[in-house]
Amino acid sequence: MKYIIFDLEFNTAFEIDKKTKRLMKGKSNPLCPQEIIEIGAVKLNSKLEIEDTFEFFVQPKLYKKLHPKVKQKTKITKEDIMNGLPFNEVIKLFKDWINEEDFVLCSWGKDDINELQRNCAFFKIKTNWIKQFCDIQNLCMKYLNGSNSQQIGLKNAVKEFNIDIDSQFHKALNDSIYTAKIFKEIKYNRNE
Repeated sequence: MKYIIFDLEFNTAFEIDKKTKRLMKGKSNPLCPQEIIEIGAVKLNSKLEIEDTFEFFVQPKLYKKLHPKVKQKTKITKEDIMNGLPFNEVIKLFKDWINEEDFVLCSWGKDDINELQRNCAFFKIKTNWIKQFCDIQNLCMKYLNGSNSQQIGLKNAVKEFNIDIDSQFHKALNDSIYTAKIFKEIKYNRNE
């Protein structure tokens, strides 16, 4: 059994009010309100060590202008996404990279798996290759708080486990690596 821990960055529609210059919600497609623009992942071996990484930018089809908040948070540039590959190609590369019969797809929270499935549905890509999923944020909350699970963000969880912060957050590969380190701590401390 392999664990594939992945993270996504998204973009969405926005508008700038011409009078007030305020950022406003734009007209997004209800079938795909958030478009994936970056996929990062790590593959863990049986000792929960990173044995391989995956990182690609996705060229947008719906929202070609980067939302200012996405740009600020992720440091992704217009050049990054315009030089990316189409979503269907990145998903094919991702599936080829996984190259395992028995694997669990994992992410920090359920947003990434939900958006992966929604983007795949929008672009008419089958998701029957996703057989098992693990929400590591949920595992972390139960581990730290028992039955009184209070939501915790990735950065706070990294601090809680005293994991060195040596890379920028909100980069898909970096967040996958941080999530993998937390997962390893939880699994080893539970003796699973």
